[in-house]
Amino acid sequence: MISVKKSLALSRSRGDYEAEMYLSPSLALDFSWWLNRVPEGDNTIRTDSFQFKIYTDASKSAWGAYFNNQTTFGFWSLEEKKRHINELELLALFCGLKSFVSTFSNCNVLYRIDNTTAVCTVNRMGSVKYENLNKLVREIWTWCRKRNIYIFASYITSKSNIHADRASRTTHKETEWSLANYAFEEITTTFDYPDIDLFASRINTKCPKFVSWMRDLEAYKIDAFTLNWNLFYFYAFPPFSMVLRVMQKIITDRAEGIVVIPLWTSQPWFPLF
Repeated sequence: MISVKKSLALSRSRGDYEAEMYLSPSLALDFSWWLNRVPEGDNTIRTDSFQFKIYTDASKSAWGAYFNNQTTFGFWSLEEKKRHINELELLALFCGLKSFVSTFSNCNVLYRIDNTTAVCTVNRMGSVKYENLNKLVREIWTWCRKRNIYIFASYITSKSNIHADRASRTTHKETEWSLANYAFEEITTTFDYPDIDLFASRINTKCPKFVSWMRDLEAYKIDAFTLNWNLFYFYAFPPFSMVLRVMQKIITDRAEGIVVIPLWTSQPWFPLF
């Protein structure tokens, strides 16, 4: 960002390096950050030794990540789907980081990505040309710095990026269905607001705290059936194939919450209501 503003200022002053330049509030914060960290700065020699290797990929509908024989993925929100694929590739990298190494620190992570723009932007720690990419990469490196994590991106062909590529092309599943917001608001007006959403993802959760069916970068826990539901007043809109299991879990845990299911009177679980 500093380089971008400097180039614009030079253009306005016709190349006069003695001319004064206006510092926006965001740039002032950047300089303040650097000044405060001069005393603690170092020049660590980086090696080609990486403790972890993560493969990521993005499509216009979802992201995928592969690490240590584990695969995870997630769908983009409506707003995210509008972004350029280069930005989505960086978002996929960030999602992979949060999903797999959020509990780690003091380590080096090698990223394998099949997008050259994403590779260059990560390794250069920013982009002079694209402000949106620069902003996102800055967020990624800030997240890493807090954990003393160093990342390096390396290009891999799409053909070799099998697991992440396949995960990023996953189509919407039954687990991604969500109740309309207006309907949820009507329910909570009558039955009070729940503490947690037991079957959700980051893009369709109805509560700040939610449980995902697989690795999710913002999930409180994974797999609702491993938790004691008696610990909170829950909201559940389960896949239809799991309704009977959900009812059995509620009875076993003596739990209380809001459950949304179809009006299927012919189903064996319906008499439980």
